[in-house]
Amino acid sequence: MNPRIYLLALGTFTVGTEGYVIAGVLPSVAHDMHTSVSLCGQLVTVFALVYALAGPPLIGLFHQVRPRRLLTGAALFFAAANALAALAPDYAVLVAARVLAALGAALFAAPAAATAAALCAPDELPRAISVTAGGNAVALTLGAPIGTVIGSALGWRASFWFVTLLAVATAIAVRTGLPAVPAGGNPAAGRLNLLRRTPIRWGLATTFGLFLAAYCVYTYLDPVAHRAAGLGSTGVAALMIVFGAGGLLAGRAVSGLIARHGLARVLRGALTLIAGLLTVLAALTATRTPLLATAVPFPLMFAFGAAWWSGGISQQTRLAGLAPAQRAQALGLHFSAQFLGVAVGGGLGGLALSGVGPAAVPVVGAAVALLTVLSVRRVTPEPAPARGSEREPAAAEAPGDRRVGGRGGARRVSESAGSCRSAVHVRRSER
Repeated sequence: MNPRIYLLALGTFTVGTEGYVIAGVLPSVAHDMHTSVSLCGQLVTVFALVYALAGPPLIGLFHQVRPRRLLTGAALFFAAANALAALAPDYAVLVAARVLAALGAALFAAPAAATAAALCAPDELPRAISVTAGGNAVALTLGAPIGTVIGSALGWRASFWFVTLLAVATAIAVRTGLPAVPAGGNPAAGRLNLLRRTPIRWGLATTFGLFLAAYCVYTYLDPVAHRAAGLGSTGVAALMIVFGAGGLLAGRAVSGLIARHGLARVLRGALTLIAGLLTVLAALTATRTPLLATAVPFPLMFAFGAAWWSGGISQQTRLAGLAPAQRAQALGLHFSAQFLGVAVGGGLGGLALSGVGPAAVPVVGAAVALLTVLSVRRVTPEPAPARGSEREPAAAEAPGDRRVGGRGGARRVSESAGSCRSAVHVRRSER
């Protein structure tokens, strides 16, 4: 695999650190801005909503800019937005800074994924996805906890200065180390065509539900952890490290799980596990049993991170495999659905926190995860038309092999889950 893909992982690490560190400094921001924690939680919602809605058209606007130049500019813009957040005199300016940061992140993340695909061979795509997404896992494990500790020691503004420095370093690394990659064509028509396909829509629904369930809880991890286990800022930072470690481990192992069990089974298992873990967390938050509160939260968060990350990597692999000829567009839609889930998760979690209390937050997340299991269908690519046939076959259901009878014979579709391609075998019976 092209080692320069790791430069793109540095960018996803930077963007991820900024997104995750907010959860660790929310109480400090709320105190300084004289607002509630639930209202400050909407800073996550604003960021994610702007990313989800403005990202695709913004990327289309800059589609003729070469990736190296676009990514460098996006990283510098992201740095300026975080510097504005660090200097924000009031809540309104902080919201504006988050809007600008979302635009910079949107201009970086999806083009970075497309550039990684352009730099690798087709059979290396799963590993390239794991590497670029691995930057996000490292952000969970190191970036967000470090930013939280910096915020606890020097004030929440220092956390944003930390991200600003990371973004400047990313811009320098991309500008000096990334090779020249041709600019892509206008992706607008491709996105519309993809959205007309039922398997793509089911895939985006899964992405939306997965991130909604996770961020409903993660955004308000500080008040939930404080209520469940009496943890302060340092304890929450430790939980973030454990959560990210689970994700990092899962990122290295998930391709093997997919190869053995299939994409659909891994996705359903991850969502079901998330629902179960959040139910346990809700019980801890409601009962505050001292012995359990000491022993359970850290292994629970490790498993939560692993399950969530397995689902996220599986989803990127799923959507890339469903549209191998339009991979950049499909991944761009995935990121939009992801951040839409983050936005709704932040808003829904805030309503649960302010309306009922900390125990309600993981209950809502668990319910969403269970409902999302129903969206895990049609995970394999649509079979190519048989030679001489003008009609496009329907998408195969997953997981596993199945036969679809027809006048022309039988088609056997088998999912090769260890890669982003699914093998399609056409067998015709002779009369």
